[in-house]
Amino acid sequence: MRIWLLVLLGVSSIARAESPPAQSQDALNWLKKMAAASRQLNYTGTFVYQYGNQTETSRVAHFVNAAGGEFERLETLDGPPREVIRSNDQIVCYLPGTRSVLVEQRNGRHFPALLPASLAGISDNYQVRKEDNDRIAGHDCVWISILPRDNLRYGRRFCAEVASGLPLRARTVDEKNHAVESFAFTQLTLGGSFNRDQVRSRYADKAKAQNWRVDRSALSIASETPAETGWVVNNQPVGFKKMMEVKRSIAGRSSPVSHIVFSDGLTAVSVFIEVATKPASAQSLSHQGAVNIYIRPYAGHLVTVVGEAPAATVMQIANSLELKAATASVK
Repeated sequence: MRIWLLVLLGVSSIARAESPPAQSQDALNWLKKMAAASRQLNYTGTFVYQYGNQTETSRVAHFVNAAGGEFERLETLDGPPREVIRSNDQIVCYLPGTRSVLVEQRNGRHFPALLPASLAGISDNYQVRKEDNDRIAGHDCVWISILPRDNLRYGRRFCAEVASGLPLRARTVDEKNHAVESFAFTQLTLGGSFNRDQVRSRYADKAKAQNWRVDRSALSIASETPAETGWVVNNQPVGFKKMMEVKRSIAGRSSPVSHIVFSDGLTAVSVFIEVATKPASAQSLSHQGAVNIYIRPYAGHLVTVVGEAPAATVMQIANSLELKAATASVK
């Protein structure tokens, strides 16, 4: 499910103007305020996530101690019980149904922390607008819209609590202004002192006593080296820049996995390339909410591209990925 994946409800239109007005510095300041609030404030509440015909309710408790440490407990209230405990960048996910525990490093964003810590360059690809005031979950808020300048990226809309800036509602829309996914608090308490008890796991003791299976495979990276991977995207989507390129040696795998990350200042798209260990299968496209995943076999490798971007953008990156040697031979 989206909240547990490797990680917007209004009614006004997200239009793409031919000549967008000048960027609103006030609106940009609100984005920065929202990004900081979701990481620096103490809050507890219940929120609803919607995508397609699916609805999922979760409860979150988020606290920051005096030393600046960030702690969070997130649990689903629908379907099989699941709980995620976060201490800074370490994530422990408890799955009572399978009596298992997953341990990994933080590798994504989830509501209300949907904005990146740095918003540098966002104006190049998006127009940001401050819009009407509203009231959500008993709190006054103001709508901030992030309007893409083309169809290569999604539009987003947030309603930020007027005093703190914490996003209370968020919505992602496609080029036709159809909702791709949305989040909204239905109950929220802001502030309060650091409370360790509210971010403790209810399953940790049981998992230890009953010897639940612990999976640390996500931490099994033997080494990670910034390096030229030997791969290039020949038809890179406009506005996306390469932010990272590494080779990872992972325990249990004979060959390193190449990982390249592209970003447009708001959205990140990850490319993973590994040597295929099975006969090549057909390419496939899947999605959940705003996350599109495209898998493509190529030249004895398996290419997987994942991002909160339209399917066409994810596929463009995957289908134009080639080995540099192959590219050079064509010229």
